[in-house]
Amino acid sequence: MQRILIYGPGQIANKLEEKLRHKYDVEVRIAPYDAVCEIKANIRTSWVTICRFASDENLKDIMTMFEVNYELKRR
Repeated sequence: MQRILIYGPGQIANKLEEKLRHKYDVEVRIAPYDAVCEIKANIRTSWVTICRFASDENLKDIMTMFEVNYELKRR
């Protein structure tokens, strides 16, 4: 199972974890609200940043960005 690291404010990170935990092994790290948020994946034994997003960004937009970028970086 692919490992994913979500770094963001608690509320957003928890919602993303709920959506992604069925397909990925998810680890969450809570960040301050004004920090740069990101999702990383362990691809070929190294952590790669899949997407970065603002703490007030729409959840649907974050998921779309993640899915598109994950497919591109996995290849």
